[in-house]
Amino acid sequence: MRVSAYVIHTRPFQDSKILLDMLTLEQGLIRGVWRLPKKEARVIPGPFLCYEIEFAGRSDLKTVKSLESIKSASSLEGLPLYAALYVHELLEKLLPINLPLPDVFELYKWLIESLHSGAPIAPLLRRFEVGLFSELGVGINMISTGRGEVLEARQLYQFHYKFGLRPYYGEIPKQMPMLFVEGQVALNYHAGKWMDKQVLSLAKELHRNWLDSLLNGKPVVSRRLLPKQPFQGERHLGVPIFRAL
Repeated sequence: MRVSAYVIHTRPFQDSKILLDMLTLEQGLIRGVWRLPKKEARVIPGPFLCYEIEFAGRSDLKTVKSLESIKSASSLEGLPLYAALYVHELLEKLLPINLPLPDVFELYKWLIESLHSGAPIAPLLRRFEVGLFSELGVGINMISTGRGEVLEARQLYQFHYKFGLRPYYGEIPKQMPMLFVEGQVALNYHAGKWMDKQVLSLAKELHRNWLDSLLNGKPVVSRRLLPKQPFQGERHLGVPIFRAL
């Protein structure tokens, strides 16, 4: 079978072979074995470059028979590189094997192209995370309460991983929420207003906790490469709170 693919991880495997984790348009995330060419022409497939590959095999571990780049070599450096490595780790930990997710492939392609363009990193990552959550069926509802009620712009809500948004009237919650958010900020988040500072701050806190829940607390190691900016805003009962500025 021939597919379009990005290589998101490589590691040695036996003599003159490597394991490839590949995000493909047609088959989603697949893993395969690639025999390196003769030493004089040996080149390990690189990241951020779209390939056309041919593979065979019915097991989860495919045999890569041919691999040819579609475009000229591409590289990232500094913060854009670290952001891409973070995304690679998310894909490896969240995507099921051999499940076609063409929209995730297109989302990744958009991200890599955007990272090359020099666009601000944080809005790109938050937008990518939202798209990934949605495609995996674990999207975050920020347009209505957990009961389906329309949000009021000036109402304050508490957000719980299991229950979503609930109106908050000043009581001490039986279970501490992930965060508190004003209705207008939640609506701006849903609308994708990533250049709004409050939306971006909300998204960072929300997505970090959402990922921790999805991964059952397993660490996202590549986070260490990204700038550390702990939440410095308002808190209530020790919990971050986000209001419209």
